[in-house]
Amino acid sequence: METGMKILHVSPQNYTGILTLFVKGHVALGHESRLVTFYRAKSQYPEDICLNLPFVGPMEWLWKVKRLIRSGSLNVPFTGTTERIFWTPSMAERLLMPIRDLTWTPLVNRAEKKYRLSEFDIHVLEGGMSFFRDGRDVKKLRAAGKHIVSNYHGLDLRMRGAIRPVWDATELHTTCEFDLYQRYPELEYLFLPFDTSMVPPANPTGEKVKICHAPRLRSVKGTDKIVAAVENLSKRLPVELILMENMSNAEVLELKSQCHIAVDQIASGDMGYGVNSLESLSMGVCTVTNLSEAYQNFIPDHPFALAEPHNLEKVLAELVLDEQLRSRYASAGPAWIRKTHHWKSVAEHMHRRYAELGWTK
Repeated sequence: METGMKILHVSPQNYTGILTLFVKGHVALGHESRLVTFYRAKSQYPEDICLNLPFVGPMEWLWKVKRLIRSGSLNVPFTGTTERIFWTPSMAERLLMPIRDLTWTPLVNRAEKKYRLSEFDIHVLEGGMSFFRDGRDVKKLRAAGKHIVSNYHGLDLRMRGAIRPVWDATELHTTCEFDLYQRYPELEYLFLPFDTSMVPPANPTGEKVKICHAPRLRSVKGTDKIVAAVENLSKRLPVELILMENMSNAEVLELKSQCHIAVDQIASGDMGYGVNSLESLSMGVCTVTNLSEAYQNFIPDHPFALAEPHNLEKVLAELVLDEQLRSRYASAGPAWIRKTHHWKSVAEHMHRRYAELGWTK
């Protein structure tokens, strides 16, 4: 009979609040679970154990340094490429990383002792990231008989590439990104967990149809094309663009709930959708994104209004003019999220895999 396990999630930051739901799912199934982050997310999602490590984070000065030294993490390949990318440090990174490791070592050791991190049975590395790029901590865990999972969210493998020692030590690779799932045969698909109670219900306001968009990286979402399409549309229809950037999640959710239409991304059909869509669909907001034919076949019951760069303006016009069509898309969202992305169902899927791998006690 299975007894409770100890499952630790390790991540640079609590990207979208989703990691909290992974922990919640483990606990609901009778296991102990914690989340350790390197630094606090700019969007201010709730933290569990935040180490506030130096030389890492969302600070603008740090991004300027990364650009200056041509950081390997800023290598962004074309989405959908078949290229397999592993992290290759620049010359400057080779010089600076040992200094960061030297600074981090006592801080990580102190946290390990305080929270008994090495006693956890399963270590889930979000983005395939351990504390040290040479994988010394992961190798030590494997030698002690602990299990390693790497869960990739997209930009990690697209921008930085896999970290070789962590990749090699990982026993189970998972991803919520369809293009990565197609590119890397080692990756197993895992739907993101979501809790519909985390968001307010849609309550569109105003005489104009509000179309919202919340990019974290404009180039990844095709933001310029989305802005241009809505601006063109505004010349002949009563629409308003709500562009949400550099805001806390609470602010984004409040604005999003007041909108009639949400556009996730238009850059690539293989990228599909993310937390932006999970939020808007759960609210009951008509949600537009770009899905490739393969992605549509993978989730044939999806509730999205589909658009590509060449027809985005036309699709938006149809939704603006046809309130019933817009309402049908909006009403289909919450039920699909509960069916496909419910946080406890995702946790149950994960634990079935752990059992199949013989990790349960």
